[in-house]
Amino acid sequence: MVEPVPPCTIQGLVKQYGAKQALNAVSLTLQAGEIAALLGPNGAGKTTLIGCLLGFLSADTGHIHLFGEDINSLTPQTRNRIGFVPQTMTGLTWFKVGELLTYLAGYRAANTPQDNRWLQWADLDPQARVKSLSGGERQRLAIVLALRFCPDLIVLDEPVASLDPQARYDFMQLLPDYARAHGATVLISSHIISDLEKICDQFIIMQKGHIKLTLSHTMLHEHIRLLSAAPPTDWGLIPLAPGLNGGIWVSGWHTALTENAAQAGITASMPDIENLFLALSK
Repeated sequence: MVEPVPPCTIQGLVKQYGAKQALNAVSLTLQAGEIAALLGPNGAGKTTLIGCLLGFLSADTGHIHLFGEDINSLTPQTRNRIGFVPQTMTGLTWFKVGELLTYLAGYRAANTPQDNRWLQWADLDPQARVKSLSGGERQRLAIVLALRFCPDLIVLDEPVASLDPQARYDFMQLLPDYARAHGATVLISSHIISDLEKICDQFIIMQKGHIKLTLSHTMLHEHIRLLSAAPPTDWGLIPLAPGLNGGIWVSGWHTALTENAAQAGITASMPDIENLFLALSK
């Protein structure tokens, strides 16, 4: 049986700006239908990675394949399968909203499927000029432009930073529903980590140009713990980082260790991705 081609495969990506290495041998695979969070402090390399992934930047070495095609030679059909939401929408400001939607729809085949829930969610006046929209309204428009035609790979760079709380909440409800309905793969970078823990299947934590840790939602909740003290070495746990307020984050936890911890007077706390991320970023 032939294995399906992953929507996104990155191998050994290196990007240097003078003496600064923005990406250091980054490798990553995203599977169909997966929602992955790209986390990291400012300067970790997230924006550079997204730029290379979308072909906006050229890596010095390494390979990127989207749906099996090299990033430098994507066919128009594959490009139409990709949606991108930048942190801030710029350009095309002379259009009216309705005109812009119609204009860009002209680049699609007439039978291209549409998901008009995004138009309903955005609730924009089609007669309004793009230049007259508020920051939040422009961001809603950017999301509509990226997702309306049902892309199979969606890359979002801080998509909710300028949205009001209700719009952000509704977006975070719609996005996983969309991904499940269409089998779409999502890579989302955001500093609002509490939103991501609710919807993501995988967490990719970057630091200083490399991926420090990749873990699934299942692994996070079943095998990561914050211990109140360092465990004995014979427990076989892997130290990850000191806790922000004491203790230590470890990987490799399993339920058989619960009794051992109780006997040793060590408390094992359930994880949350925000505190783990902050500890790893120290």
